[in-house]
Amino acid sequence: MHKKLLLLLLSFNLVASEDTISKFAHDYFKNIHGHISDESFDKAQNLLDIAVNRYWQNENSYERALLNQLYGQFYAIQNNYDEAIPWFEKALYGGGMSKVGAQEVRFQLSQTYFMVGRYEEVIKILNEFIVVGERYKYPISARINLLLSYSHGRLDEYKDAYYHIKQANIKSDKPQIEWIEYAFNLAMKQDLYEDAELLGARLIFLNPEKKKYWNQVSALYFAKDIELNSLSALELAYENNTLTKGDEYLLLAKYYLYQQSPIKSIMVLNDGINKELIEENEKNLKLLSSSYFFSRDVQNGIRILQKTEKISDDPDISYRLGMYAFEIEDYELAISSFKKAIDRGWNEVPGRLELIMGISYFELDDSNLAKQNFKIASNFDDTKDTANGWLSYIEQFN
Repeated sequence: MHKKLLLLLLSFNLVASEDTISKFAHDYFKNIHGHISDESFDKAQNLLDIAVNRYWQNENSYERALLNQLYGQFYAIQNNYDEAIPWFEKALYGGGMSKVGAQEVRFQLSQTYFMVGRYEEVIKILNEFIVVGERYKYPISARINLLLSYSHGRLDEYKDAYYHIKQANIKSDKPQIEWIEYAFNLAMKQDLYEDAELLGARLIFLNPEKKKYWNQVSALYFAKDIELNSLSALELAYENNTLTKGDEYLLLAKYYLYQQSPIKSIMVLNDGINKELIEENEKNLKLLSSSYFFSRDVQNGIRILQKTEKISDDPDISYRLGMYAFEIEDYELAISSFKKAIDRGWNEVPGRLELIMGISYFELDDSNLAKQNFKIASNFDDTKDTANGWLSYIEQFN
């Protein structure tokens, strides 16, 4: 698994280097890279050793920096991370590497540090990656935040881990269930129950058949060791129509979610609202919308979120509503919700909402508005590559 990961993420940008290295160096390095890709490691090492000892001995040259990077990749692909690290370090710190190339090496080195458990160094070098990226307007992708989150998590630094996994999930174009699971677990560790509720709802929405998610939600709603006997008594009281307090209705609704009975939870919540025992405030409507989503009644879940949006100025409500609408292909609702989120100040990942609105307009056959939104998204580091890809696709077929 580690080998496949590194094969996917470690690259050697020969094409970008053609203008700054000799044709001989380019062809030589490409030959080595081909042997590594083919797992002809003896041939690759022979060429690497000749290059180091004969052709590119000047540690400060660009060609030698690329060679050091390639030697690091040679070892990393073979899971020999301890041997890879010094070569990546020389590529990064030995001088000669371009700014863009240094960013690539930083990420490769951070992965290699992670593989050997040097999490503090992963964090240090990726924070450096972010500083450089922000200074020179280089992309900072979701995988940077993901690796930072995992590293902080391994050090029990849950606040920082949670921040970065949230960023990774926001930047991801498609829901990554493993990332959402990790965010849920981190939210629970920090008693961030409202966040965990939203994440748990999302997991069950994406995969309602997985019992594990229901168990996680059970832990969420009963994180404070409430006596089940008293809850059984509440259930009996409700059946006999003797409950009189809104808090009891809310507790019983959560108990039904604990029992994996979201339909009963919906019944109790709506009954309490109709009897004016449960206030239709933001918190209670969020609970009702989650119950609908847990029951796979997406339309009613969205309806309640729309109701919540009218009484709340929280941009995250509009963002969440837009994402659910987008996932069920209600693109008009998605667009209107994202516009409200922007008006209310949602800006966790600049360009993301414009990107998704561009896709929504494209699905509605409005290429002009799609292009307008993609052009806005193309101005931001985290969305420009995807936005430019969409713009190219539209131009190709129009």
